Amino acid sequence: MQELIQKIEQWAHDRNIINGSKPIDQAMKLFSEFGELADNVGKGRDCRDDIGDCAVVLIIMCAQINFDFNSCKDVEFCEGITTKQKVIELMTSLSAFAYNCDQHRDIRSGLFESVSALKLICIDLGCTLEECVQIAYDDIKDRRGHMKNGVFIKESDLE
Repeated sequence: MQELIQKIEQWAHDRNIINGSKPIDQAMKLFSEFGELADNVGKGRDCRDDIGDCAVVLIIMCAQINFDFNSCKDVEFCEGITTKQKVIELMTSLSAFAYNCDQHRDIRSGLFESVSALKLICIDLGCTLEECVQIAYDDIKDRRGHMKNGVFIKESDLE
C-alpha cells in the first residue's frame, strides 16, 4: 500500500493538486466521490472504484498537511451493522476529517474513522482497501487536466 500511496502523491504533485489546492477544495472532491459511493451502494452496484476514489482524495489531503495516511492500519470489526449503515458512518467521519483538515486541527481520529469505515465496507463487499485504491489509481494514472479554482478538472470534463 505504501508504494501505491507514493504513486498517488506523485500523481497529485505532477498535476499541482497538492500545492495548487487547499484541503477545503479537496473536501469538495471528497464529498463528490462519497456521493457516488453512496449512490452505488444504494443501488447494489460495484463500489470498488468509488471506495478507491474516496481513499485517493484522503491520501491527497493527508499529503497537503504532511500527514501519513498509512498511520491508520487497524480496523474494528462491527457485527450487525449493514453496509448502508457503514456508509452513513463514513459520511460523518469524512465530514469531521475534512473540517479538521481545513482548520489545521488534529485529524487523526477523523482519518482513522474514515479509513476504518472504508475498510469495513470493503469487508462487506469481499475486497480490500488496497485493491480499491489500485483500481482507482489505474483509472487516474494517465489522466490529464487543469487546475481551476483549486479543483483538478480532467480533460474530458473541460469545456
